[in-house]
Amino acid sequence: TIYELMDAYRVPETGRRLARVILGGALFGRPMVAPPGLAAEKLKILRDAFAGAARDPELLREAEIKGLGVVLTGGEELQSLAVEVTAQPPDVVARMKTLVGISEPKY
Repeated sequence: TIYELMDAYRVPETGRRLARVILGGALFGRPMVAPPGLAAEKLKILRDAFAGAARDPELLREAEIKGLGVVLTGGEELQSLAVEVTAQPPDVVARMKTLVGISEPKY
């Protein structure tokens, strides 16, 4: 895996963080989001309802007929990943901008 290669080649932490940011996008899929500050009990209701729907046999049959894959990633896991991916030091952000061709605006 890429993580084994990073270990073998002793990739520094900045490179590892950059890889996690780049690869993290694929893990998000098509997430549902709620507004900041949503009460914990409402968040739990939404997460439980979404998880239940993603396991519904009828929904899964329909998705299979349409050739759609249904893979549920828990809200806690996605929230943790979002925090990890967005909380990067300035050197990782700068390298990411270089990789994707983003330059700072000139005012």
